[in-house]
Amino acid sequence: MLPLLALDSVLPHPYPLIRGGGLFLIFVGLGFLLGWIFPSRWIPFGIGGFIAGFTASGLSALLKPSLGTPSLVQITALVLSFVVEAGLLYYVITTFKDRDDRTMILSILFVVGLHFIIMGMAHGPLIAVLGVVTSLNAWIGLKVAPKLPLRLVGGFDALLKIGIGSWMLFLYPALTYT
Repeated sequence: MLPLLALDSVLPHPYPLIRGGGLFLIFVGLGFLLGWIFPSRWIPFGIGGFIAGFTASGLSALLKPSLGTPSLVQITALVLSFVVEAGLLYYVITTFKDRDDRTMILSILFVVGLHFIIMGMAHGPLIAVLGVVTSLNAWIGLKVAPKLPLRLVGGFDALLKIGIGSWMLFLYPALTYT
């Protein structure tokens, strides 16, 4: 019987992109969290988190052991999630441009959560669960508890991204939808 580490390097993971997605979430979550803590600097923190996450995610293919090669379905789901997100962000920004910042920010967080649900086909069920929970968090801030402080809703969103991202990066569980 092979040790578990040897099995990890022999058997392909059902979601080989899981660690890259985890890295991306950690950096984006950290950027957003710092933006909520230091609101006067939220733009540089948000952009910095995105750039660091995107770069780290791209370099994640160098991590060992290799988890395998993503399938065409996984790559398609990843691209589709970005196309849907871009379209929905355009809709939100043009539709709510005259609304208050809270409505705009929470609507954007809602859209980001929705795109994570689609990403579940590329990165696995954990990111889909993150999408449901972050969308629900934004919806609660918009509709159920509009008096809830925006920093609390946004901070919780950031912590969810960091937590699920860490789980995906460090444990990369082979959870599937079956």
